[in-house]
Amino acid sequence: MNEWATEESGLGLRRYLEITWRRKWIVIAVIVAAIGAAAAASVAVEPVYRAETKLVVGSGNTLFPVGQANAFQPFTATMADLVESRVVAERVIERLDIRESPKALLGKVSVRTNPDTAVLNVRVDDSDPERARRIAESIGLVFVDLVDDEFGQASVPGDETPPLTIKIVDPAFAGANPISPRPVRNVVLAGVLGLVLGLLAAFLADYFDRRLRTREDVEHHFAAPVIGQVPFQRKPSRPAVDWTRFGEGAEAFRTLRANLQYLGVRRPIRTILLTSASAGQGKTTVSANLAIAIARSGSSALVVEGDLRRPTLPAAFGVDGVGPGLTGVLVGTAGVDSALIEVPLPLGASGPGGRSDGEVWFLPSGPLPPNPAELLSSGRMADLLDELKGSYDYVLIDSPPLLPVADGLELARIVDGVILVVRRNRATSDEAREMRDLIDRLGISLLGAVFTDSTPPAAYYYDVRQARGAAPDRQPAREPADRVAQRKT
Repeated sequence: MNEWATEESGLGLRRYLEITWRRKWIVIAVIVAAIGAAAAASVAVEPVYRAETKLVVGSGNTLFPVGQANAFQPFTATMADLVESRVVAERVIERLDIRESPKALLGKVSVRTNPDTAVLNVRVDDSDPERARRIAESIGLVFVDLVDDEFGQASVPGDETPPLTIKIVDPAFAGANPISPRPVRNVVLAGVLGLVLGLLAAFLADYFDRRLRTREDVEHHFAAPVIGQVPFQRKPSRPAVDWTRFGEGAEAFRTLRANLQYLGVRRPIRTILLTSASAGQGKTTVSANLAIAIARSGSSALVVEGDLRRPTLPAAFGVDGVGPGLTGVLVGTAGVDSALIEVPLPLGASGPGGRSDGEVWFLPSGPLPPNPAELLSSGRMADLLDELKGSYDYVLIDSPPLLPVADGLELARIVDGVILVVRRNRATSDEAREMRDLIDRLGISLLGAVFTDSTPPAAYYYDVRQARGAAPDRQPAREPADRVAQRKT
């Protein structure tokens, strides 16, 4: 139990550190803003100096009568309130001949007392240290005279109780350094406050950010295992299909192919729909490269362009997609043999264990129909898939996203399994929630998710072709009809 709690706390701490690192610019910006504001305020604010004087409450010529110390505590508190009275302020203004209201003058005065002593600590804050000292000095003198006038005589004739007295024991003095602002203290406090606010802003930004950033996020929100992680090339000039045998991209698709083979141990998985929640997740790239990886293992793969709205597979494969295509087959104007296009693979290398490469065939979309959803959900489409399963080891269908359009929903029901393509920082938790509801409602057989644009792992491969200085050449395309005829024989 303790080991489990320790592991959970370690994961929580790691997540907090990851969020802090990911949102570090928010934290830094808030800290810099707080420090800058504190520094600017310290420069703009007028310095304030403090003058102090100490008065002691006594009885006659002594501090207090022996045995009556507790009786003078109320007098000390009373004297502290009287120091900040309007009468004292008016007499100080008159004495110093200053142009200031009693209320403004009292705003500069504060009196502190200690319950265990009879001392009044009078403080005066002002922008001019000399003026603060003169005001503190005048308050002491004025208050001594006021107490002597009001309480220096016996209230009843013959009363021998010593009169209440106030004496100045510490003449007024002003410090050489201002009490405010304190730039160093303000900057330090602002830095600490900025750090706290920056972390709060970072965690709030991460909480309200719906984008999925890690494999764990994808598995949690989609409730599906990640069966492949694909690092996309950052160079826009690089093709969508990786024709090489080695490299991080080829290794990622080999891993995906191997995972599909493991998933097919219990039940055969021949027809696979590759789709996504929204556009721009990289499903076309995954479809094309997965077909290449399957062919590298010695198997045959057929890629069907199931996107009858915006087909992009011809550009990915670098082939001409003009022809009857899928729509021609479905409406009965063309046969399957005449609609297929073989995708040529690079020459000169054998597959794993010396085996020859398999084959990749492509069924383009054909002319774009006005009713793609009806065509893809027709019984002819289901019959076509059954027919294609008898001729190819794998049939991959690249379909439109499931949330914007309903084209791929019927296809998802008739295939052996569905793979969701999820792109880092592009897919959101809201999309994942909608996809989970859709999958549960329709009973879709979800094989797993492919996490694209992920951070590539540490390389553990050796590019033989690059070491030899050879570039992968592609062999010319063969006639589809000849290849189909050879397959049938």
